[in-house]
Amino acid sequence: MIQTLEEGMKDQSKRIKIPMEIRPFDVGYRIVNQHGNPLALKNGASIFALPSLAEKAIKKEFSKNDPDFDIEKHFVEEVAIVNLSKFHSYFEEVE
Repeated sequence: MIQTLEEGMKDQSKRIKIPMEIRPFDVGYRIVNQHGNPLALKNGASIFALPSLAEKAIKKEFSKNDPDFDIEKHFVEEVAIVNLSKFHSYFEEVE
């Protein structure tokens, strides 16, 4: 089955939205290279709150040692950050 972008958006908006305060996960963003390996800062940080923050931080860090570093060759990836205590309590409430 093939859907147009417009049809897909309509289907997406019909789904049940989980309120943020009880959602058992948060969304974060990281930069990955063409092989799928995440890039991290020297302090180990690799997940950021916004895609633009991820791009800025990684570009700043990697441009120090490699002046030819091109952020455009890398991809922003959305990741779920699971809060295990919220995750556990979410399923207790559902049962």
